[in-house]
Amino acid sequence: MCDGAIASNTPVRVAAARGARRLVVLPTGSACRLQSRPHGAIATALHAITLLTTRQLAAELNELDASAECHILPAEDSLGSPFDFSHTPDLVERSYRRTLQWLDNGGLHRRLSLPLHRSLRQGDR
Repeated sequence: MCDGAIASNTPVRVAAARGARRLVVLPTGSACRLQSRPHGAIATALHAITLLTTRQLAAELNELDASAECHILPAEDSLGSPFDFSHTPDLVERSYRRTLQWLDNGGLHRRLSLPLHRSLRQGDR
């Protein structure tokens, strides 16, 4: 399931309510790790939306029934500008390699530790 809505970017609660017992979540970004504050109104608004969606995902994961198996794949740390898509092929390749490494290191065999902290724990650490 994928939902691009601001209210629930990753509808974990909906997936679980519809019977999903194993959830594998790939966060779309991690603005919580910015090197510097966003500059300008649009960049600030986009950062705020990312923080809200991250908080919503953490809240939904924390509310999951204990019987649901949940894994969070490691997200890319440095996404750059949300307006610059010139790095997309590189981001896809790095994410692919990171996911293979996560799988090789037993990512699907480790359960997510709940509750989550302020920033999502990356790669089920």
